[in-house]
Amino acid sequence: MIGSVSAHEVHEEVSRAQATVVRLTYADGEPFSFERYELFADGSTQPTLSGSTDGQGRAVFLPDQVKRWRVRAFSADGHGVDVNFETSGEAAISVPGPATDRTSRVLLGVLVILALFCALQLFVRGRRPRGAVARDGSDAHP
Repeated sequence: MIGSVSAHEVHEEVSRAQATVVRLTYADGEPFSFERYELFADGSTQPTLSGSTDGQGRAVFLPDQVKRWRVRAFSADGHGVDVNFETSGEAAISVPGPATDRTSRVLLGVLVILALFCALQLFVRGRRPRGAVARDGSDAHP
């Protein structure tokens, strides 16, 4: 069961790194928002990255050692840009490992459920109504 659940699991990581931001605008200064773009490393025919610009017309990426790049962006109505630019190539990202592994999280979840069950049992047993008869037949409260 655990194997089938983990096949659908997605992990996230948040880290800080030096990124390159390409901001695209129309001639009137309006952002080139939510439009398709492709980013190519120097000399490559396949895009290194593709996607859509954000609401402010930005495409963000973490360059590796490649220093020359080409970005192509285009909209459905025919507007677009095809431009080359350079980065320092010094940005690097360190990716920390996950804080806890899956087995530890599953074990912690089982222990929390068990603790809640025990607390509930103690609460229910401690709330016997006045005048209730105990299992041995004696009064619960003399």
